[in-house]
Amino acid sequence: MQTSNLSLYNPNSLTDQELVDRFVVRKKEFQRIFKDIKNSEMKYPEQHYIIEAQRGYGKTTLLKRIYFEIKRDKELKERLIPVIFPEEQYNIRKLFKLWEVAAQHLEMESSEFLGLYDEMDKYSELDDYEDICFKILEQKLKEKNKKLILLIDNISDILKKFKLKEQQKLREILLTSAEIRIIGASSEVLEFTFDYGKPFYDFFKPIRLKGLNAEETKEFLGKLGEIFDKKDINEVLESNKGKIEALRRLTGGVPRTMILLFDIFVDNSGNAFKELETLLDRVTPLYKHRMDNLSPVQQEIADVIALNWDAITTKEIADKIRMQSKEVSAQLNQLEKNGVITKIAINKKNYMYQITERFFNIWYLMRFGGKKEKHKVQWLVHFLETWCSREELEEKALMYMDTLKTKEVYENEFDVTYTLAESLLCNDLIEESLEKAHLFLQLANSTDEYNRIINEYFILLMAKKQYNSLFKLFNEIEFKLKDKFKPTYYALMYFMKNQNQEFEIEYKKVGEELEETVEEIIEEVKKIEEKYK
Repeated sequence: MQTSNLSLYNPNSLTDQELVDRFVVRKKEFQRIFKDIKNSEMKYPEQHYIIEAQRGYGKTTLLKRIYFEIKRDKELKERLIPVIFPEEQYNIRKLFKLWEVAAQHLEMESSEFLGLYDEMDKYSELDDYEDICFKILEQKLKEKNKKLILLIDNISDILKKFKLKEQQKLREILLTSAEIRIIGASSEVLEFTFDYGKPFYDFFKPIRLKGLNAEETKEFLGKLGEIFDKKDINEVLESNKGKIEALRRLTGGVPRTMILLFDIFVDNSGNAFKELETLLDRVTPLYKHRMDNLSPVQQEIADVIALNWDAITTKEIADKIRMQSKEVSAQLNQLEKNGVITKIAINKKNYMYQITERFFNIWYLMRFGGKKEKHKVQWLVHFLETWCSREELEEKALMYMDTLKTKEVYENEFDVTYTLAESLLCNDLIEESLEKAHLFLQLANSTDEYNRIINEYFILLMAKKQYNSLFKLFNEIEFKLKDKFKPTYYALMYFMKNQNQEFEIEYKKVGEELEETVEEIIEEVKKIEEKYK
């Protein structure tokens, strides 16, 4: 896996020409905003924009594309000066600081504005310094016959720091001044933009970035192939149309995640699955920020939805976190606006909810799923079910048969093989699946890791009602291992009791220390049975 993939497509590391050449998505949004800028003379105050989407959707790239295009346009650069603020602007806590930073950037953009910040700073001790700052900035723009376009990444972080009075003053300035225009970007839908009582209610024109559609995904992957020197990319795209859609669903159409998964997309050897854990580590900063950005109650709700994997109702969420359904619904609406979750209609009135980006959900399961070893297999199952067609799962499962026979199996390969064996079982390829079970037993030893996987597989066989085959497998287990699987053995007796009264008696012999574990296994089998009905 190329560790430099993300940096090669990082907008902050690209020259203006590289960014323009690689700009293949968000073209509609770019044209919409740029056409407005080009056609606006700014004789009067203009409409201000805010680009809304989670991290990784392309907000920063879009802002930079607008910035570079204004500077490249002969007519526009004569009358407009674009100033772009970086993603992290920790020093802007008060409104006057916004004007100071704008002045400093203006000085870097044009020699005509040299000394502007010093001119402001002369009045820093005065009570009305904030008003003076803007008046100096506005007057200088008028003198030079220039208009200022402020492109502010993560504008939400700045606006949230301003006091209510500062927010009101900024709104008034933006409504009345024809010298300045803001194009902002935010990784969240700002509450005070849709709260009627707040200064910025319905103020910015929102541009909401969604996940890429099928056509955009194909174009984006084609461009990635060029950048990463994949000479056969067109052939790969033509022969993997189903996988393109799987990648789009898995990533939610998020460009940054697609970049990270690109190597797995173009790798047909199957070896890329070994690198998934490394990949999950690489997305951790992106996904951690996504969770950190939520309020405490939203984090709790997202946790319930993510750990459930499948879609879940409002009532189920409310019951788990002990909140009123009405309160949960309000938070779900906000999470949906921010693109964290997707709602699925059950009927005209009721909905179920799941995490929008399935790979984010897999990451969450892997990091916070509780019993780590169990969830290690679970996230692999979810990945493979999303990534592969039924035919591909069958093919990969059969391909790994020989790998198991070698007895030189790495731990992660054993997990992958188990996952693929499960796919055979769930696709009703029982005979091949049972052959896998025999291979598992051949490799069985006293290590907890191998025994865990064997036990998981026994539970799956029970769920598929392969009782007689499983009973036969138990008889093949060496005596020293039988104790390890005793709870599973007694659970099997429970499911076989209708076939033989002797087994029912055997089940009743379970000791108190085993009873709880056996009941857990029975419950797990029933859940799997329900899932694959």
